Amino acid sequence: MAGNAHPGILFNPHAYEASELDNASRSLMESTINYFESLGKNRITSDDNAGVWYADFCDFLAESGAFATLMTPAGYGAEDSRWDTWRNCHFSEITAFYSLGYWYAWQVSMLGLGP
Repeated sequence: MAGNAHPGILFNPHAYEASELDNASRSLMESTINYFESLGKNRITSDDNAGVWYADFCDFLAESGAFATLMTPAGYGAEDSRWDTWRNCHFSEITAFYSLGYWYAWQVSMLGLGP
């Protein structure tokens, strides 16, 4: 699994290692994990069960530049912007771990922009 400290075992945000990623990508993944961990399991679960719109996650995506970094083709954005499927797999795994609602916002955007 992407970024897992122990390949073959389910994603564990407390043991996340992504040594194969460049520093900027690893930092984005870690800040995403930190964002979700700051919300806490109880809030994420109750929001998910209540169908609460995840505007705060959309704000995080904008502030972190996640979409611009992960889905802008090389040469059309910042220096670290590029479509990198391996890097996108890391982000997919992280968002899906916390809630399919978070993953959905990412995945639908990726499907619309995919090369």
